[in-house]
Amino acid sequence: MTPPFRQCALKQSVAAGAKLHRFPKDVMDAAFKESTALYAELSEKNPRWKKIYEDYIKFRADENMWFRFAEAGFDDFMQAQKL
Repeated sequence: MTPPFRQCALKQSVAAGAKLHRFPKDVMDAAFKESTALYAELSEKNPRWKKIYEDYIKFRADENMWFRFAEAGFDDFMQAQKL
């Protein structure tokens, strides 16, 4: 079975010397702030969007709680392993 493209591309990029970094927190904060403002603007203009987005916000909050305690702990553990 061929591995997914993103895995091959990532391995090739790193093997070629690419240095990978996470986006800095200030960049992520700014992107979150701007996207939230955009979604609020869309909610004002489009009632269908507003309904979907309100439902999504509730879902996201529940999922975020789950991931913070279940998935994030496992991810932290696995990242510390020597695989």
